[in-house]
Amino acid sequence: MNPIQETLDDLRRTAGVKACMLVMADGLVVAEALGARYREDVIAGLSSYLSMTANKALHEGGLGSFETFTLHAAHGKAVFCDIGESFLVVLLDQFADLEAGRSEIQGAVQRLRRSSRLGS
Repeated sequence: MNPIQETLDDLRRTAGVKACMLVMADGLVVAEALGARYREDVIAGLSSYLSMTANKALHEGGLGSFETFTLHAAHGKAVFCDIGESFLVVLLDQFADLEAGRSEIQGAVQRLRRSSRLGS
């Protein structure tokens, strides 16, 4: 197994994390740890759209690009983290403690950045 997939699999075992995926800005999936409940194409497409529109709005407001943003929905949360050429998407349970999981997510971001620089 490659380091990117290992990182996603490790992150998915974190309390409250239901699924995670590494996606290019255009929606191309690099790696995923989704399980049977989620459709890769739906999560990738929605993630790509949300990331592009969020960055467009931030740029138009003179704020640059996002590093991390969190979306709260009725039945869960989604965290989007910029990795450089791609972004990490983490889907969490609606009752997940974001503060408790933040260090695990940031650790995964650092591992993914190192892996992408090494060309893994």
